[in-house]
Amino acid sequence: MTNKFYTLVLMLTATHFYAQESNLTYFDENWDKTKKENASYYRISPSKTVKDLTLLEDFYISKAPQFQGYTLKSDENAYVGDVIWYDANGFDLSFYKYYNNTAVPVLTYYYPNGKKRKTISYKNGRKNGETIVYHQDGTILIKGVYLDGKPVSGSFEDINDWDYYRTNKVDRNRKKEQGDDPVITAYPVVEESNAIVTSKGKKTVERKLISVKTFWINSKQLAQETTYNVKEYVMNPIKQVNYDAAGKLIQTLNEGDFETYGKNFFTGIGFQYYLQNNFAVAIKSKTSYKKGIKSGEEIKYHPNGKVAETTKFINGNIEGEQIAYNEKGTVIKKRTYKNGKPFDGNFDETFSGGLLANQNYVQGLKQGESIIKTDKDSLVAKGIYKDGKPYNGTFIETKDKDHNELIQVVNFKKNGLQKVFDYNIDNIIKTYNSKEDILNGETTFYDKGKVTGIIEYKNDLPYNGELTDSEKRTIFKNGEMTEEVFYKNKYGSMSDENVRKQKQYTNGKLTKIIDKSFYIADIGGDAFEGIYKDEKPYQGYFATDFREFNYVEYYEKGELKYQYSNNYLENMDRYDHPLYDIKSTYKDGKIFDGPEYIKIDHFFMTKYWTNGMLQRYDCDVFAVHYFNRIQFALKNNTIEINEFRKKKIGKITKEKVNNKEVSKLWIDEKVIMSSTSVEVSNVIPEKAASIAYTEWNNKIDAKILNFDQNIADDREDSEIFYSIFTANIDDRKTIVENFNSIANNFSTGKNVESIFGKHRGNSMIAGIYFNEVGKPDSGVLILKNKENQYDLQAFLYGKMLEEIKNTDLKNMKKAVEKLNDAITKKLNERN
Repeated sequence: MTNKFYTLVLMLTATHFYAQESNLTYFDENWDKTKKENASYYRISPSKTVKDLTLLEDFYISKAPQFQGYTLKSDENAYVGDVIWYDANGFDLSFYKYYNNTAVPVLTYYYPNGKKRKTISYKNGRKNGETIVYHQDGTILIKGVYLDGKPVSGSFEDINDWDYYRTNKVDRNRKKEQGDDPVITAYPVVEESNAIVTSKGKKTVERKLISVKTFWINSKQLAQETTYNVKEYVMNPIKQVNYDAAGKLIQTLNEGDFETYGKNFFTGIGFQYYLQNNFAVAIKSKTSYKKGIKSGEEIKYHPNGKVAETTKFINGNIEGEQIAYNEKGTVIKKRTYKNGKPFDGNFDETFSGGLLANQNYVQGLKQGESIIKTDKDSLVAKGIYKDGKPYNGTFIETKDKDHNELIQVVNFKKNGLQKVFDYNIDNIIKTYNSKEDILNGETTFYDKGKVTGIIEYKNDLPYNGELTDSEKRTIFKNGEMTEEVFYKNKYGSMSDENVRKQKQYTNGKLTKIIDKSFYIADIGGDAFEGIYKDEKPYQGYFATDFREFNYVEYYEKGELKYQYSNNYLENMDRYDHPLYDIKSTYKDGKIFDGPEYIKIDHFFMTKYWTNGMLQRYDCDVFAVHYFNRIQFALKNNTIEINEFRKKKIGKITKEKVNNKEVSKLWIDEKVIMSSTSVEVSNVIPEKAASIAYTEWNNKIDAKILNFDQNIADDREDSEIFYSIFTANIDDRKTIVENFNSIANNFSTGKNVESIFGKHRGNSMIAGIYFNEVGKPDSGVLILKNKENQYDLQAFLYGKMLEEIKNTDLKNMKKAVEKLNDAITKKLNERN
């Protein structure tokens, strides 16, 4: 290409500080050394070296960079520190971080012309200390500090996957030979600072802020800067600005424009750039988002700045006409989508395993010729669709997310040999024979190319044969399954000594299981038998087969009597023959004595029962690099909550004040919040710090929340207690009823977010904060009018922004959403 863009890229990539042709080593497309005329790549020689490291710098024959990174002198495939690969145009393609376990504590990287680009300090393999990115004139553009691998202050070029490092093969082999214990890294806890102060002078949140900066290439002008709030293990974006290459501000995103608990845009324009060494060369795409999903126009660009493709989105789905252009701006293809799916036109679609399909759609149905090829242009399937159905030829159909089929079709029906494969078309899982869409003849199963079983089908049903995969054997006789045998592992032999469990069937129904996969303390034996009746546990021992936590249930005449388990935290890595040494007793099918276990999403709950009464429950919370236990206990008409991670204890009590039931939250022997439920009326409640509105018994209910402002300013360490209290406590119930209610809520997944210190309760529909003089400050106020309808008012900093009158319960959420949007809009304008 001869346009200005490529001229710029070539200027930036071609001026090597080793310019002589004689200092270049040439390679062909397979990276074998060759002559210049046969070369696809070249390398500058000699390479830079520092102690036992070599800085490899490879280039495409076009002079665009192909790779830069440090390797061990002893093995050029043993990478150290940051390594980056570029595409054929010199744009960033792949980037990885490797541990630096060498004697070189600071690694220096260079621009293609040889000038210093960045320096990174390391300690104990990870980034530690200063990381600096330089302009080509030596000016510092970006400067940040890492602590034990975590970005903690300053600015950075990228923080994605900051905690993930790869290990090169030399380090892996060394650890294997030395038998090193795995290293468990305790990441530093960053103390919060940089308090954010409201316009009224209140300190609301204390934060530690860092930023990620992207500059326009060969410039000191920012293209994008994103500010993050650094928490213990996550980086939450709170602001982003974008500029064009001339320095004009084109977008500002504030905290409300990002997802509350994620890194994605909530509302705004997402910019993607063509990057070289994390410098923006040109805009790659602009995508509009609204409330977390694509909404509006997405424009993709060629590197020369010309539009490559325009697409419209509605609620996250492609809708309407999509137009593709060549690099000169000429339209080359138009196609239409409906509800996110191809509707009219010619479409290029991608199958698993790199297969590429070219197919035509008419009114949402595949029509006409379909051609599927590999990424190397080899023909895989070719057939004709009629009215959306395979008509004649060969086709690839997706069965589920893990399986695809290469089918042969004659006159709409499968005929002949059909092939099932997984992600890769060369990895055949099964072949079967069809005649007029009915299974008849042999079905053969494979594992890594080897036959594992052959079953004969008659009239679409398995009839005789044996299916053997890596860990299981299934036997059919005369059309019925008679036995399943499960083996300990896929590497062991299929002998009786390697059997894990056996299932026996009579007339196709499960009747018996013999399990050798566990031990039970005080019982002994190496095999446990269970008898089924009507395919339900009836007599004996029956083990669960979950991923993280398992147990064994004992039945007598169809009734659950005992459950055997263990301390799952101490046995999480013991998958082979666990020992169960904790016994729970059941009466009339219900837990009576001992622990009861419940697994929901990211937390594990253990309830402790004595004589049929719930005494305590533990909620164990799991996340990436995170574990916490929240323990609830009933003591002297008080709910005691113990958070193990921060070693804090909270208490919830209840008393009557002025003939009103008041619930109180205590931390460190101080009342920090109280709540009282009141009916919504046409009168604004007095002496309220804030009000939370919920839907209860087909009406709007109000909960008045009062809290100690001095304590609330520093409440982040106690956030879990606040969220549990506000999301789960019902002032109309007794302490015992609330204790049991919280347990029931968590057992069914309700209000689970409060365990994470997040309250997004489904029942809460609105809330409002009151100022020091008892007037509405910020939020949505709900009042009940004389017509038994509701009037809603939106406030921000004491000023009413908008009002909606005469709203019924059916339209309440829609009205609240409209007012919240008005508050958010005004808040963004102020920011």
